[in-house]
Amino acid sequence: MLKRFRRHTTYLTDEELVAQYQSSDDLSHIGLLFERYTELVYGVCLKYLKIPALAEDAVMDIFETLVKKAKTHDIREFRPWLYVLSKNHCLMQLRKKNPMVSFDDMMPAAQAEVVHSAGMVHPIDEFEPNGEELALKDCLEKLPQQQLKCVKDFYFEGKSYKLISEESGEELGRVRSNIQNGRRNLRICMEQTEKMMNDK
Repeated sequence: MLKRFRRHTTYLTDEELVAQYQSSDDLSHIGLLFERYTELVYGVCLKYLKIPALAEDAVMDIFETLVKKAKTHDIREFRPWLYVLSKNHCLMQLRKKNPMVSFDDMMPAAQAEVVHSAGMVHPIDEFEPNGEELALKDCLEKLPQQQLKCVKDFYFEGKSYKLISEESGEELGRVRSNIQNGRRNLRICMEQTEKMMNDK
């Protein structure tokens, strides 16, 4: 019976499996979904934590977090959402070991894999290859307060538009606008910073 069920659910999309899990509390749905991306999650964890045993432990921890967060988050595209969740988990583990290390210092020098869909690329991943983490931090601080809050919640905390809207009391359209405008302002600021560096 279980094998027949698994054969049937295998043909469901990621988002359909999320919907099934949210409506039924059946862990088999989220378990099957996580199986599809276990290697991706492990790769992200190994990249940041460096030690295979730590990466394996992190994968298990991320699954436990996924079970809780996938129940309440508005997940429109599961793979990029899971990537952000995995990456942020690893960064938080690094912070716990060395609280004095800044968020920017924890970024690896190598270019991050861009697995996000269009418009979903994490700002740090976008600028990291050029070693511009500090410039990105400065540009973040120049954003209007509402844009900064929404950008941090969405990209750094992995929160959905819906959750940000509920927590802030802002309309969903306003949250989406703040994130889009925040990204655009970040890009403009980064381009201006790069131009100034090149002119020196």
